[in-house]
Amino acid sequence: MHLNQPGAGRTTQNVPGPGPMATPNREMTPHEKPSNTWMPPRNSGGPMGKAPSRGEQNDYSQNFVDTGMRPQNFIRELELTSVVEDYPKLRELIQRKDEIVANSASPPMYYKCDLREHVLSPEFFGTKFDVILVDPPWEEYVHRAPGITDHIEYWTFDEIMNLKIEAIADTPSFIFLWVGDGVGLEQGRACLKKWGFRRCEDICWVKTNKKNAGGVSLRHDSHTLFQHSKEHCLMGIKGTVRRSTDGHIIHANIDTDIIIAEEPTDGSTKKPEDMYRIIEHFALGKRRLELFGEDHNIRPGWLTLGKGLSSSNYNKEAHIKNFSDKDGKVWQGGGGRNPPPEAPHLVVTTPEIEALRQKSPPQKNQQQQPMPPLGLGNSGNNRRNSSNSPQNSLAIMGPESTTPAHWNSSPMVGFGLADPGLVGPERSGIYDGFGFGMPFAKGGG
Repeated sequence: MHLNQPGAGRTTQNVPGPGPMATPNREMTPHEKPSNTWMPPRNSGGPMGKAPSRGEQNDYSQNFVDTGMRPQNFIRELELTSVVEDYPKLRELIQRKDEIVANSASPPMYYKCDLREHVLSPEFFGTKFDVILVDPPWEEYVHRAPGITDHIEYWTFDEIMNLKIEAIADTPSFIFLWVGDGVGLEQGRACLKKWGFRRCEDICWVKTNKKNAGGVSLRHDSHTLFQHSKEHCLMGIKGTVRRSTDGHIIHANIDTDIIIAEEPTDGSTKKPEDMYRIIEHFALGKRRLELFGEDHNIRPGWLTLGKGLSSSNYNKEAHIKNFSDKDGKVWQGGGGRNPPPEAPHLVVTTPEIEALRQKSPPQKNQQQQPMPPLGLGNSGNNRRNSSNSPQNSLAIMGPESTTPAHWNSSPMVGFGLADPGLVGPERSGIYDGFGFGMPFAKGGG
């Protein structure tokens, strides 16, 4: 193959590397041969025979304009097995986590119902839940691909908020709420607050469109200013969970808060399967519920409810038997207490997993002078034992939450969450785990 010889039938090739362009008639060496990975075309306006600049070689944004191929399509090694290939301990940890989740999973159950008419209640299910995954049909979904998604029957914000999630969420429990990529981000936070949860994480699905560049994945509606290529799932916590003492309830820091996966080509609202793995790796509670599910959402270890299901197999007695003790009783939280490690509704961890997974930093010396929390309450009342540092507690929230006796102030004060002792309009806002909109108590400091 000859390089840099203009003329009929010839193409100018860009040889990688910082050195000068190859001389005519020189054969390409193996490391110079082009790979199968796409590289943006060189600027046709540039002079012939001149190598493009580094910016021109990596102009993925211009390539999106030209072809509709999103820049994230070219991120390599996205499969979980590839991501952890160079990290043997993490690979073994994920493998062992997947094994205990699969071995402890109950048979999949599903119940076809219209959630507008079906009232969510612990009496119907015979238990409350540790994990609730919700993917409501937001109005935003209708506008994503006009002509293709027009058939979607969406719910209003008020209808979504009026779901009785608070009635079936145990303490502690976790909710994962898909909110789209528009106004749902604000509306979803309001829903979490109404249901008794505190938002603590935001998982982002970055969508690739390798199979459908320029098709459904391109937005042509008047409701967005940019070409949206992501979607958010808000995570909320109800109750108090500490990394240092509740390792039988949660395993933190195993997965990241980013999912990079292909967007459905048919305008479907189907979400990536990686979401289930993130939830199952994190929360060890086995009572898992998914709302607004369809047939493709049916999964071992989960109870799925939705109008889009084609049939039902739900049996209350058979379902709660998976979480009952030897006396047939199902554990129920409340009163500021968390389940013990031997509770039958928890996935039992193993010594090998405990040796592999990340732990909280060791507790500080009891004699060390504690640092006062940031900006809340009087300085004299904000002293607390440094061993109960904020990083060892995830959240405290909801109407059933109470401040443990050994706390003089909220364990999440340092994280910008509202102090349960605050009263009046200062507690009426929607707060998140990073201090946005955080109310500051009046008083000394």
